Amino acid sequence: MIVGQNVQFYIKTTATCNLNCRHCFTSGNQGPKIFFNPVKTAEFVTQFTRKHNVEQTRLLYHGGEPMLAKLEDLYRFYDLTRDQVRNVSYGIQTNLVYPLTDEKLKFFDDVFQGFGMGTSWDSDIRFGSTHPSLKEKQLELWEKNVRHLAERGHEMTLMVSLSKSLITHFTAADILRYAIDLGFKYILFERITSDGNAQLNESELTPKNQDLDLWLFQMYQDTQKYGFNKKIGNMFLEELALAVGQRLHTANRCRGCEQKLITINADGSLAGCPNSATQESWSHIDHGVESFTRSPGRVTAICKEKVRNTNCFSCDVADVCNGDCYKLAWDGNICAAPKTLMRHLKKSSVEQVKELLI
Repeated sequence: MIVGQNVQFYIKTTATCNLNCRHCFTSGNQGPKIFFNPVKTAEFVTQFTRKHNVEQTRLLYHGGEPMLAKLEDLYRFYDLTRDQVRNVSYGIQTNLVYPLTDEKLKFFDDVFQGFGMGTSWDSDIRFGSTHPSLKEKQLELWEKNVRHLAERGHEMTLMVSLSKSLITHFTAADILRYAIDLGFKYILFERITSDGNAQLNESELTPKNQDLDLWLFQMYQDTQKYGFNKKIGNMFLEELALAVGQRLHTANRCRGCEQKLITINADGSLAGCPNSATQESWSHIDHGVESFTRSPGRVTAICKEKVRNTNCFSCDVADVCNGDCYKLAWDGNICAAPKTLMRHLKKSSVEQVKELLI
């Protein structure tokens, strides 16, 4: 299959950002100061979904920082797709380190209410990334904005990058309590791939896979001990629960990301996984749908994603892991999968696994 039944588009409205996070797969505020063409981008999305008879489409405003683009352009893209794309939903991943004007709040209400919004918190690589003196001020602004949007009825998701510093200085219980207190409905723990700024800072950012494995198992134990799953939806744990309980491989373990994730960069170039999209693109919206769908770069990425490390074939949790994300690096013979947690869940009761579902 060249195109999945459900497709998510990452719409990069710009290639730059107001922050410069060391782990980001873009180049932060060093990225090109360019912005998307809402009309051409909407036309490509519409033509693609119709040609391939896509059943459900998710359109995610992305960047850089997506809210650096003109509001009129953000609205224009929304207006051109909401009635033209079948079963469409919208989302945004925004850093929320900027004042929430009435105009921005109205845009959030008009487009994302009922669909959800995502924002990130990272212990040492986000706030103050442009200058250390701004750290406390930026964090305070972010917290204020998160609370305001949650109180306004938005379903907020907190994304947390699992950096070396984070798993060294914070327990999962600390982070989960913090997220709950701020009003987040969901939390997603993300592992770091070697792209963009992260590639430049890899040695100081990326934890050892074994250390990460132990931290994630402790995260599960804390969740059970304190009942966090009753207070916030943990997307990382749900992904594992679906794999254990239903043999359903989603998100990082679907091994089909390159078939159903499409990134449209701000300059109109086209790629798959958003993590490497700014460095590795395969076509352009001006060249039409089929020039991308069957482009050599895309076909190569789909094939590469299907390949497993030979160690996977004798692994005792291969049925749960499904090879994991192909972009995550191995430490020798140790992969990035949370094997300790997977083994535990395989031995758990059906009821215990179901408790992790959102």
